[in-house]
Amino acid sequence: MTIETMIESLSLQEKMTAMELIWRDLSADTGSVASPEWRGVVIADRLANPVFGRSLTLDEARQAVQEAFDARRTPN
Repeated sequence: MTIETMIESLSLQEKMTAMELIWRDLSADTGSVASPEWRGVVIADRLANPVFGRSLTLDEARQAVQEAFDARRTPN
């Protein structure tokens, strides 16, 4: 059985749990995964050019990301 087949057979909750476990494992050793150069450029730009205004709560930010994600998945 391939890893792809194993993943396909998991429920949504099992996939989310597996993803969290993999992320925890990868992020535990920060030296082994190099951050792409473009992230440093984006962070430097955002620090140099802050956007002022009302901050979103975590729930509002999650909702905004979900809506943007759903909009990209919807065929035109």
